[in-house]
Amino acid sequence: MPKTLNQHQIRQRAVQVLFSYAVQNEMATTVVKTFRENVEKLEQVLSQTVRFDVDFRDERITVRKFPKELSQPLEAIYEIYEILSVENIEKTTVAKALAFMRDFGGHAKKLNEYEATNLFGGIMANLNLIRLLQIELDEEPVAPKILEFLKNLPENASPDQALETFQQTFSFLHENIREKYTRDLFVPATLSVELDAQLAQAESKAQAQTERLLEQTKTYVLNYDNESPEALERPAYFTTLVDGVLAKKKELESEISKYLAKNWSFSRLTLVEQAILQVSAYEIFFTETPAVVAVNEAVELSKDFSDEKSSRFINGVLTNFVKKD
Repeated sequence: MPKTLNQHQIRQRAVQVLFSYAVQNEMATTVVKTFRENVEKLEQVLSQTVRFDVDFRDERITVRKFPKELSQPLEAIYEIYEILSVENIEKTTVAKALAFMRDFGGHAKKLNEYEATNLFGGIMANLNLIRLLQIELDEEPVAPKILEFLKNLPENASPDQALETFQQTFSFLHENIREKYTRDLFVPATLSVELDAQLAQAESKAQAQTERLLEQTKTYVLNYDNESPEALERPAYFTTLVDGVLAKKKELESEISKYLAKNWSFSRLTLVEQAILQVSAYEIFFTETPAVVAVNEAVELSKDFSDEKSSRFINGVLTNFVKKD
């Protein structure tokens, strides 16, 4: 490797960084992207009244299954929790919601459809309340009694008010049993609060990871053929191109897309073609490099990394790009 890089070599290294970073960043952010998509799906379903697939027998309801629009994203999020190594996963609201849905039919079969819907909504509004379903009553199922508790709750009840309502509704229980259910049980534990917090944490970690990834990629690309034990100092123009393209990524993609064939999107280009076009467009828009030089360099870069067909394509796109200016 030469001690100093000429301008074409600097552009080569910039394209290599952008290509490599795009590949690795896609892999690094896929989990968070999938997490976000499933949270959005779940929020959409929970914003409406959940309808069950039910059987009626003896004027009672037996829940067969929940809609896939609810169960699938919830199961996907649990798997993502496992990938992210969320601590105490079995105590999360996601785990509680899945357990509640799994056992819901056993509780709801003693209710009518309206009651079952209210039980589901009340428990999902505070998933800590699934512990109440563990209460064993001698003469009646516990679910109707929990419904009575939910009905007696003051609107926007505080944890203390909820505890007091519970004590009144279940006053017939032995005092030792009621002592097991403390104020903490009635502090709302909802999917929305937990998912927002977990998603924000995952996105923050992913952002830090991608920043480290970019720095590592820059260092590697500049030094993969370096015979010296010391890392090379980054050329200023190399940093300008890489950081500039990433900072103006959406703007560059939008401008380049205007000169692609009809019904052909920027995302359908190969990652190498994307990187070359971005570097050239950035030079034309944001540096003092003459447009003709930027286009010629892009064509040469396409020959370095691709084939003649790609070179003609890039030349055509950028030529029209320059003519517009």
